[in-house]
Order: sequence, then structure tokens, then C-alpha cells
Amino acid sequence: MELTKCESQVMMIIWSTDYDMALPEIMDLVNHRYQKSWKPQTVSTFLTRLVKKKALNMYRQGRSFLYHPLVSREEAFKDLLTELIEIWCEKDPQIFQKDIANFFAPGE
Repeated sequence: MELTKCESQVMMIIWSTDYDMALPEIMDLVNHRYQKSWKPQTVSTFLTRLVKKKALNMYRQGRSFLYHPLVSREEAFKDLLTELIEIWCEKDPQIFQKDIANFFAPGE
């Protein structure tokens, strides 16, 4: 599953809790954590995209819609790493390991 940077930030907020969240709380937390000034419509757009991508489930509770993750953070991270290896490392995990080792090498 491919997520944009903004969609990933919204998902990180949702994954950070152990309960389903409504738009106002998601908006407040994403704006605070990532120093954004997103309006409800902006966050709602990202949530709608995430529902379409089957990353989230949306359901009504009273007057609010709540969002529940359908994909774990670990699954999304694995997909991201797989994509990086396929695109940037010619599908060779050894190239990826070498690049990561170089990235974290002291003095670099």
C-alpha cells in the first residue's frame, strides 16, 4: 500500500492510540505533532483517501464518524521497505543493507 507523506502522518496519529478516533481529535493531534495548520476539510480528505485505500475503516457512532486502522504500522512499514528495496536497490536486499550500514556509519 502506497501512502503519501500526509497520509502517513495521519496514520501515525491513529496508530498512536488504542481506540478509534474522530476527525476533531485526529486534526488536533496531527496539527500539534507535525506543526501543521490543517483545517477539518483537509484532514477529512486524507481520511477519505485512507478509507478508499483500505487502510482505515470509518463508522458512525452517534453524530461522529470514527476511524479504525485496518492496516498495522508494522504492515505499512514492511510495504514501505519493500518498495524502497524494489525501486532504489534493484530488488536486492543486500544493496539495501549496505546502504543502511553506510547511512548509519560513524563519522559520515
